Formats: sequence, C-alpha cells, structure tokens
Amino acid sequence: MTHAPTKPITLIMSVVVTCLVAAAGLAATYAVTADRIAEQDRLAQEKSLKAAMPDAASFEQVTDEDALAAAEASAGDVKVNGIFTAFDESGDEMGWGLRVGSRGYGGYAQLVIGLDTSGKVTGVSVLSHAETPGLGTKVMDSVEFLAQFSELPEAFTVADVKAVDSISGATKSSRAVKNGVTAAGAVYADVLSKGGE
Repeated sequence: MTHAPTKPITLIMSVVVTCLVAAAGLAATYAVTADRIAEQDRLAQEKSLKAAMPDAASFEQVTDEDALAAAEASAGDVKVNGIFTAFDESGDEMGWGLRVGSRGYGGYAQLVIGLDTSGKVTGVSVLSHAETPGLGTKVMDSVEFLAQFSELPEAFTVADVKAVDSISGATKSSRAVKNGVTAAGAVYADVLSKGGE
C-alpha cells in the first residue's frame, strides 16, 4: 500500500487552521473573564492601599502625566505603577500610596508604600510577587520585616533604609522591598513634597 505524499500546502493550512481555532478560543475566554479579572485586580490593589495606609478613608489615583513622569524619573530602576492620593474621613489629604514594581529574585514584586504628608512611611504592603517559596516568600509575608519600614524617620535616607534588618537567606527579596521604599522616598522628596499630586 502506498500513501499519497502530503503536500506542503496541506500541512501549512492545517497549522494555520489550528492556530486560528486556538486564538479564537483564547479571545473568547478573555472576553468572558476580562471584567472579572480587572475587578479582582482592583480589589487587591484597594486592599493593599488600605494595608499601607490603614487610617485613610479613600484613595484617588493621580492622573497628572507630568507628576507621573517626574515620579518615574525619581524612582530610578524601580517602576512606578501608580500614585494614589489618600484622604481622611473629612476629605483632607493625608498622604499617598505608591504602587511600585521592584526587582527581586523571581522578577518584579508589586508593592504598595504608604507615605504621610511629612514623608513618613505609614506601611508597606505586598500586592504580588514571584519570589522563591520558603525563602523569598518569608520577606513578602513577614509582618515583622515589613513593619520595620514604618519606624523610619520622616525624610528618611538611603542609609536609613539600608539599616533595616534583612531576612537571612533572602537577600535579593529583602533588597526588592528596600529598593521600593527608597524609591518611594525619592518620589516624595522630588515630586510629592513639592506640590506634585
């Protein structure tokens, strides 16, 4: 029995059809889940903002492009993914929540750093990370480690942040949080304390 040779065009067409079907399936899945995923991301961000600034009653995202560009420039290697003005119950501005991406061992950790109007850290919250389970996760999950940053003085310096005790065996993960806090301090000094939103 002999088989008819398969023509290259037949192979190409079957690959193209398979790719089109797979792409259509992915597009349909995304269309169904996109709103739900966006809502979960919004709720997680709101929870992290509240954890970083527990006394705030509400937050408003800063949309001023000049302020955001200046913040990005001040942050150096740390990515500024959002700045949120925090308000108290009476609607008075009480500080900012900065969402930053700081490189750790497993990629960028998404952190929220709370700062009051004097530049003092009110809290540090971890929104997401991909650090090594058992080592890097100790940094991201340690209430004691993250609480140390709230003890930094107003107008803290890089030296103040470096003096915070790291978690043994998780140097890069500890450094990711320290770099995020340092970047938030730089954004405060260069942008927020000078009237930027």
